[in-house]
Amino acid sequence: MQRYLRDQVDWPQPFPPEEYAERRARVRRQLAAKGFDALYVTIPADLTWLCGYDMIWYHGRNMTGLLVRADRDDTVLFDYTGHTTIVSTTPMITDAVWYARGDVADHIKIIADELATRGLGRGRIAIQAWGYSPHASVMDDFAERLRQGGATVGDGHQLVEELRLIKSAREIAVMRQAAAMADKAMAAARDAIAPGVMETELDAVIMNSLLRDGGGQPGIRTMIGTGPRAGTHHSPPQHRKIKQGDLVFVDFCAVLHRYHVNLNRTFSLGAPDRRWTDLMNTSAGCIDAIAAGMKPGDPWSQAAKIGERYVDQHGLRKYLWWSGGYNQGIAFPPDWCGTYWVEPRAGTPDRPCVPGMVFNFENQWDVWENWPGGSGAAYIDTLEMTDKGLRIMSALPRNLVVV
Repeated sequence: MQRYLRDQVDWPQPFPPEEYAERRARVRRQLAAKGFDALYVTIPADLTWLCGYDMIWYHGRNMTGLLVRADRDDTVLFDYTGHTTIVSTTPMITDAVWYARGDVADHIKIIADELATRGLGRGRIAIQAWGYSPHASVMDDFAERLRQGGATVGDGHQLVEELRLIKSAREIAVMRQAAAMADKAMAAARDAIAPGVMETELDAVIMNSLLRDGGGQPGIRTMIGTGPRAGTHHSPPQHRKIKQGDLVFVDFCAVLHRYHVNLNRTFSLGAPDRRWTDLMNTSAGCIDAIAAGMKPGDPWSQAAKIGERYVDQHGLRKYLWWSGGYNQGIAFPPDWCGTYWVEPRAGTPDRPCVPGMVFNFENQWDVWENWPGGSGAAYIDTLEMTDKGLRIMSALPRNLVVV
């Protein structure tokens, strides 16, 4: 790396060195507990969490990775020479091995040979075969190369992500800042709603607010739907112009230092059909019921059970598309959800909801009865478990807001 560039770093870093040292120590303990000598980290969120590395282009043949060992605190980043400036201006990266532009097979050889040089050629190495980058076939070739050198290769794709579930006090402070940014951006979107405004213009208002406050691009594009598109799920904004009487669905994450806080609200341009008002007013109390019904140490899945019970007790099942949530924290495109959900899935067990856990919870309603104004409505809040119970991170109302 270029040390003279390191000396010119004059902007604030997301966290102090001791925060990253604590994270590395947690990973080392986990590696030792699982019988691994080292972990080769390629999942972007894990790289950022461990050393602050932040890069935008994780393609299918990208072998950028961080070697973390169980027996020492030293780490080494393997990266393409085109990222010399990024690496040189990331203070928590202390050692780097470079490879030039070329075939991924050459990069794999460089990494495997370096691991052998560092005494890990016959070690027990964990890799992250389930990341979005690099492609699974690349990771298969990497694993085979390590095995040919005498190493034992295991699966470590969830090892760091599981540790990231429990945020430190410093991480919580960042997420609270992101939550305030989300409320501000949502209020800006609300104030911009008017006849003739395109959905893409609302997205511009939101991103302008977030970026001016020091935020970043979210792991999933903003979801906006108006009028007949108001029940949209996973659809980006279109060139549709808002009309009087439309419902306006807005769902995005505020992002600070790659930490995501999800927020979704539904608005009405002018007085809505009473049925929409009743649906949203009735459903709005679900988040309060979850917050009131959980204490530190309760099973995480209890949030989903309370939510489902609320839906049934208030006769809302008929219109429910989905009720649930998932972990919030560091994320990169194309996803901000990760592996860990309120209702366990993909073989992950339920777990106690303890202070430091942050997750969203959403109620999404599809209405196929041609109510005037739209096809659906929704809200999402992000919740933080504290030592006193769940804290709702947004101060904005969840009912249908008329503008």
